[in-house]
Amino acid sequence: MIKILTILHTLPSVKSYRTLCFERVLPYLRSKTDVHLTWLVYQPERLKIESQTDPHTSILDIHDFKNAVEVVQQVKPDIIWVAPTLNLPDYALSLAGKHMNIPVVGELVTELMKNTSKFEVSKSYFKKFFESSVPTDVIDSNNKFMRRGRFFLFKYQFVLKTQLAIKMGFLKIIKSFVSDMNYHLSVSTKLNNLYNPKFAVDLHFVETKKLVDRLVKNGFERSSLVPTGIPMYDDVFERLEKIKVKPNTDGKTKILLVTHAMFEHGFWTRSQRDSLVRGIVSEISKHKNEISLTVKIHPSSELLNDYQKLIKPIDDTIPIYKDGDIVEFIKNSDAVIAYSGGSTLVYAIACQKPIIICNFYNLENDIFQEKGVVSECKNKSTIIPLIKEVIESNPITKEKTDDFIEEFFYKLDGRASERIGDSIINLLKIR
Repeated sequence: MIKILTILHTLPSVKSYRTLCFERVLPYLRSKTDVHLTWLVYQPERLKIESQTDPHTSILDIHDFKNAVEVVQQVKPDIIWVAPTLNLPDYALSLAGKHMNIPVVGELVTELMKNTSKFEVSKSYFKKFFESSVPTDVIDSNNKFMRRGRFFLFKYQFVLKTQLAIKMGFLKIIKSFVSDMNYHLSVSTKLNNLYNPKFAVDLHFVETKKLVDRLVKNGFERSSLVPTGIPMYDDVFERLEKIKVKPNTDGKTKILLVTHAMFEHGFWTRSQRDSLVRGIVSEISKHKNEISLTVKIHPSSELLNDYQKLIKPIDDTIPIYKDGDIVEFIKNSDAVIAYSGGSTLVYAIACQKPIIICNFYNLENDIFQEKGVVSECKNKSTIIPLIKEVIESNPITKEKTDDFIEEFFYKLDGRASERIGDSIINLLKIR
């Protein structure tokens, strides 16, 4: 049996990148051997975890442990899966695993980040520290003063207690804290700072071959980097075929606005996010007789209440969804609008849907734009003409789609899960 320990910012019932990966990887691993998966979930408050009936899966609450070493000692995993980035609970679990000589693995995807000045990012972090909610909240009753800041302090305390538990020296702890805080700010201002080898693990499941080269330049060991593709796309074409398109009864052009947690992850300020969303919605709402808009936000990293406050004063008839299959939303739209290239846009590309990226801040490093698989909107005043243009003449051709997927998403051959599963089995054999 293989015992896997991983960490998650929500209950695993909430769809996220990691839960979708495990939905694909686990069946393949279980075709080879027995697997028990333990989720360590971290939220601001202690969770109400329902009775667990699945003998192959466990859910633990971070509040039941003083540090990550205690978690590892209780679970006794064969392998630990974390995000090899400065996400504090992941970092703590990685430290514990390395100290206890347990192999640590994790995924590294092609993040398409936007540059923001360090001053603006610092100001945004300061404001967020005093916010009364966190992006993973599902109800407003948990709101309280500085809830987000106190949650950050809780997570950092978990890291600190882990560092002390593994006997890390005091001076090293101080240096680590200073470098981590600087990294938090600089990661949003320089694309190359996104991947720091300080957080490297034993084996990285890398989205593309191109990303492997960038990671090596940043200081990662090439032998630890395995290009695999993304498991969440393994069944993309099968899912697309199963979803039925709803009939268009009102004759309107159906536009889907797909948001991205740029503010929540510190890459944008709140004012940047709010101004852009208001601009998009206000322009489209002027043409509501011919265009219908639907908004789909991230299911685990964005707050529904945030977007309701932004959008409802402009047009309270616009539906805003947090839950639901993004593929179904995309397939039932005529065009997709986003304000950042992101992995969900691959579904739109696979559907051959026109995509508009609203780049109001003249920001760079978006590979979707560089490769011509999206149309760029530089100003809110051009949104409506651009919608009409892409509907009449879709810039996404099959040739562009195939080239883009091959270069940036490795393969959509349905075998990413197999590549990851085989890598885990081989790593455990070597160890």
